[in-house]
Amino acid sequence: MTVSFVGVLLVVGSALAYSTLDLVRKLLVARISGATLLVYLSIGQLPFFAGWMMLAGSGAVDRGYALPAAASIVLNIAANLLFMEAVRLSPLSLTIPFLALTPVFTTLLGVPLLGEVPRPVQWVGIAVVVLGAFRLNAGRGPGDGRWGWGSLVAERGSLLMVFVALSWSLAMPLDKIALGLADAPTHGLVLNAGVGVGLFAVLLVRGRVSEVRALGQSLGLMAVAVSVSVFGLAFLLMALGYLWVAVAETLRRAIGSIAALLLGRLIFEEPITSAKVAGVALMTLGVAMILL
Repeated sequence: MTVSFVGVLLVVGSALAYSTLDLVRKLLVARISGATLLVYLSIGQLPFFAGWMMLAGSGAVDRGYALPAAASIVLNIAANLLFMEAVRLSPLSLTIPFLALTPVFTTLLGVPLLGEVPRPVQWVGIAVVVLGAFRLNAGRGPGDGRWGWGSLVAERGSLLMVFVALSWSLAMPLDKIALGLADAPTHGLVLNAGVGVGLFAVLLVRGRVSEVRALGQSLGLMAVAVSVSVFGLAFLLMALGYLWVAVAETLRRAIGSIAALLLGRLIFEEPITSAKVAGVALMTLGVAMILL
């Protein structure tokens, strides 16, 4: 496939927005529960997507939209809850990089579901990005060696993030199918409404609805989180109209992993080791191969 420049710009914008969101979420989960945070993030985005939908004069969906949309909502609820727990348990630089596994799962699923088969050099690039993600974690766990496999045992957050990657990789092809039956603002509105209502129902069943009112001094951070979430999701949904899901996810995860390394150092004083530098270099090489 030929890689679209517009698509790449949209993915870069999405990745930077989500990297900011990763940082803010880590700060927020120390103050409120993950489920409560997700309710606010999802419901808070609804006015933006509703406004976009009205400005675009859209809102109609074709037959068959409900099934992929509903499946994506369920997967996103599961992935987001696991994500919150992962970043609560472990450093950003040792959790976010494992999301680079998403392109592998997405690529494998994209072949049968979407008929999207990358060129050989792009397959290699995806593999190099994933190797780079594991290299970032080298030396963290017993028997890690040079590639950080032991981190999956030593860091509970790292293992949880692998399941997050699997869940999101299942959701991405479903989102692209849904976008063939509805436009981006409509699907974004449906996704956020579904996730928000679903998580509120979980809190209701567990008798934890009172948590939703417990924001206090976190209002400013929540406003930032909602804002960057809007841009992250909007840019990603638009990018899927230009790029295959495997390429979009690989680029987004590579940028996100590098940003996690830098933000972890700047904000949380997490160390930058030679293994992490090598991992970033591998991921950069992999991205270049994908874009060739």
